[in-house]
Amino acid sequence: MFVSTRAMECLQNNSCVTLTGPSGVGKSFISRHIALVLQKAGYNIIPVYSPTDIKTYYRPGKQTGFIVDDMCGKFIANPKHVDNWKQLLPVMNTIIADKCCKIIVSCRLQIYKDEKFKILLPFKSCECNLISDKICLTAEEKNIIAKTHIDTSVDNIDKNVLSQNSEFFPLLCSLYHGVDSGNLTEFFNDPFNVYKNELDILSRHGDEGNFKISSLAMLVLFNNQLKEKWFQGKVSGEQLHIIEDICVACKINRSTSKAQLKKELDTLDGTFIFKQNGIYRSLHNKLFDFLTHYFGQTMIECLIDHGDSDLVHERFIWQKSSDDVNSNIDFIIEIPDDYLELYLQRLIKDWSAGKVDAVLMNNNMNVSSFRQLLHYLKQLDQSQQVTLANTKKTVIQKENCASGTIPLIKACNDGYTDIVQWLLYNDVDVDLCGDDGWSPLYCASNKGHTGIVKLLLEKNPNIDLCDNDGCSPLYRACYLGHTDIVKLLLEKNPNVDLCDTYGCCPLYCASQEGHTDIVKLLLEKDPNVDLCSNDGFSPLHLASYEGHTDIVKLLLETNSNVNLCDQDGFSPLYRASYKGHTDIVELLLEENPNVDLYDIDGCNPLYCASQEGHTDIVKLLLEKNPNVDLCDKNGRSSLYCASYKGHTDLVKLLLEENTNVDLCDKDGCSPLYCASQEGHTDKVKLLLEKNPNVDLCDKNGCSPLYCASQEGHCDIAKLLLEKDLNVDQCDKNGCSPLYCARFEGHTDIAKLLIQRNPNVDICDKNCCSPLFWASLKRHTDIVKYLLEKNANVDLCDKDGCSPLYWASQEGHTDIVKLLLEKNPNVDLCDKNARSPLYWASYKGHTDIVKLLLEKDPNFDLCSNDGCSPLHLASYQGHTEIVKLLLEKNSYVDLYDKNAIVHFIGQVI
Repeated sequence: MFVSTRAMECLQNNSCVTLTGPSGVGKSFISRHIALVLQKAGYNIIPVYSPTDIKTYYRPGKQTGFIVDDMCGKFIANPKHVDNWKQLLPVMNTIIADKCCKIIVSCRLQIYKDEKFKILLPFKSCECNLISDKICLTAEEKNIIAKTHIDTSVDNIDKNVLSQNSEFFPLLCSLYHGVDSGNLTEFFNDPFNVYKNELDILSRHGDEGNFKISSLAMLVLFNNQLKEKWFQGKVSGEQLHIIEDICVACKINRSTSKAQLKKELDTLDGTFIFKQNGIYRSLHNKLFDFLTHYFGQTMIECLIDHGDSDLVHERFIWQKSSDDVNSNIDFIIEIPDDYLELYLQRLIKDWSAGKVDAVLMNNNMNVSSFRQLLHYLKQLDQSQQVTLANTKKTVIQKENCASGTIPLIKACNDGYTDIVQWLLYNDVDVDLCGDDGWSPLYCASNKGHTGIVKLLLEKNPNIDLCDNDGCSPLYRACYLGHTDIVKLLLEKNPNVDLCDTYGCCPLYCASQEGHTDIVKLLLEKDPNVDLCSNDGFSPLHLASYEGHTDIVKLLLETNSNVNLCDQDGFSPLYRASYKGHTDIVELLLEENPNVDLYDIDGCNPLYCASQEGHTDIVKLLLEKNPNVDLCDKNGRSSLYCASYKGHTDLVKLLLEENTNVDLCDKDGCSPLYCASQEGHTDKVKLLLEKNPNVDLCDKNGCSPLYCASQEGHCDIAKLLLEKDLNVDQCDKNGCSPLYCARFEGHTDIAKLLIQRNPNVDICDKNCCSPLFWASLKRHTDIVKYLLEKNANVDLCDKDGCSPLYWASQEGHTDIVKLLLEKNPNVDLCDKNARSPLYWASYKGHTDIVKLLLEKDPNFDLCSNDGCSPLHLASYQGHTEIVKLLLEKNSYVDLYDKNAIVHFIGQVI
């Protein structure tokens, strides 16, 4: 049963979450529960067993939840797994950006904190540490979990236990029932001591107990993956050897059968182990950690001889060191000095069997003192040494593996100089590559291992040997900035123009990354400085775009083509102008480039500098006399962009160059139009000084004055009205500037416009006048000014609705008063014969009814369906209005078309 905790919120609110914590804290259980929640929400749930599963099952825009358990290893960080995930980082970034996807990762805390894991940035973006102060279980949550899983026994737990920050409290609750112990508090305080005592008691119960111990030892030897099939069939020689050694270690008969061991293992189902799909496993990984450590103390020789290669590789450590992050992991097994030779023999055995990873990726290889393995190797027969040195990996892993499965490649990649020296001494092929094309020289150059590069170069390797993506050792060293290695490689005269599959050469990489010293070294080798990538980027492009001024100088000194454009038409000058790299623009202009070169969208350097507001760059470009009226494919000029963006200084500069101030874009928008619309007052002033066509309209017939009136830019409207413009110019819908001002309620602008004596009765295509909309929108001040200009109060829209009609319907009493002062036709009806009094009576606007009745309207005027004002007021229950109408002798016996009789007596 799942108990919701604070960790759930963290999982539900993020696209990619990494659940961390020690074994037993509930990472897998929580991730599986959130998978169920996502599934109910419509997500397709994908359990990820290999990194490539994510790439295989990802569908853009489809709701998908990826669940990754024990990422990068179960006990320590597995370099192979880390490397496999690293290969998929671009895909991961794409998936995380897709808001339809969720990625839930569980990872042991020691693996998450490992240095190797740091490269997997997407999984570091949102950590949910289940033992952190923010998310760890509260005493109340522990109490709920304990009650859920241990029933009423929770009352017997010491309250101090519940308040402690126990790292794996959920696991303790889950395991408790399987332990034959009446002392609940003792179990929760030190659970593994309880298990240890139980195993110790078993071992003192003669053969019966030791049989059970031996069956658990079998589970450990097979690294928690003991297949039921192993117990079937005849006993092989290897199986006999394992059984005999276990029986000796457990002090039982060496002739014990496989069937007997299986029988004893089955008796432990539910206490220590469980069986699923024909595989025996411990009840939990944390329990297995304990079992491994327990047998590592009691039968270490047997574990070293027969244990699974991954078990021996991950869980054994020689000489704990504070510098080694793995030395402080719970339940790690220390190798006593007396067993070191046995351990080394096991490594040689695995190496000889083709399990190269198990040896060279061994946790202990990171410690130089452990690599006395070399002394052991050198004691072997020379032919055996040569055989080992040239042994390739033959064991197929569960996941696709990158390079590192060949001894020399792995040693070069990890910087094991002493191992490399031994391997080279034993005639290994220095050009032997992994499946991904990584050669030993490539790996050493990539990782910056200068000493190893020197050793390899003494063996005259193929210096231009590339990986599957076409990257050479020189390429990687240049890209990563390994200057010393670049020097060494260049001494061997490599092909400096060798490109990867994307057309990128070493000079391209060094220029992009800003490695000035490396660029200098490469230029001494006379490379093709204009060699472009597949998308047309040259080294000069990249240096200009990234702002690497010193590199731009170096490239220009070697006569790089300043007018070379990429596939989108971007020149180096365009790139530098866009990014605002003033110093680089100066350098490029000294080479007299074509300043009017434009990209596929018609944008030139002056255009993009004006758009981005780079004043100094615009000044520099204008000194080269560019075509200031050059427009992009949408007809937008540099002046247009500066005006639209509000760059005052740039507008001044461009106007000084006599640019065409009336140049419009494809929609008919001029610079003045844009500045007026966006509210850039200073820019409007500058433009007006150049006497533009102030009546120039866009494709919808909207003028600058129209835009300023609509947007409420009063200062701009003032400036425009100082010019001799057409104040009544309407858009294609018949809307004038005054219409827009009163529609939006911009009273100040409406006042300004009215002062210019506009036609206040101009109507839009629906016959709506300014007074109509001002009355409807309750813009009282505007109504006053329009009435002062003798607006036609009876001007109706196409449905016959007058200003008074709408003011009465909407309850705008103050406006009704103003309109009535102009003696409108109070009986003017809409197309359905509904009058102002009709609506005021229906809506219950008593004050308006009073005002209208003062104008002697026809109070018995009925609508097309026969309803009079009295009908409506009576039906709606407006008593006061009914009284007012009756006082006017309204005809009581009128019937509507539905023969509804007024029940006047009920309301008077």
